[in-house]
Amino acid sequence: MIVSSTHDGLTQTFDDLSGNASWRCLGRRGMLFSECESFDYVRLAPGSVLDERGRGDIEEAWFVLRGDGEFLEDGKDPLPVHEGSLVLLSHGAGGRWRAPEGAPLELLVLALMPASVSKRLPPRTPSD
Repeated sequence: MIVSSTHDGLTQTFDDLSGNASWRCLGRRGMLFSECESFDYVRLAPGSVLDERGRGDIEEAWFVLRGDGEFLEDGKDPLPVHEGSLVLLSHGAGGRWRAPEGAPLELLVLALMPASVSKRLPPRTPSD
């Protein structure tokens, strides 16, 4: 279940009603006139996990704004991330983000259509 509400100007999205993640959309496809699906700000509460599996229909670039944490991909060693880290996820990839106990993790995420989809679309440009 997805439940959305606003708190401190952020849109909070919970899949377990725990309140451990804040997500704010900074731009969506129609606003950007590009192959971009969305550009979002994400804040994970200390000790929380954000499950990104199931979003394999897009490509993503995750930039760590503040904090330390880990990106966990099934079958692989945890990837430690720090302020300034960039994690690129190709089409079909996915995993989980984990914030450490005692400190939040703040991220920017740019979600893009995979090339296999965007190359079949007509040109996307603003009109006058």
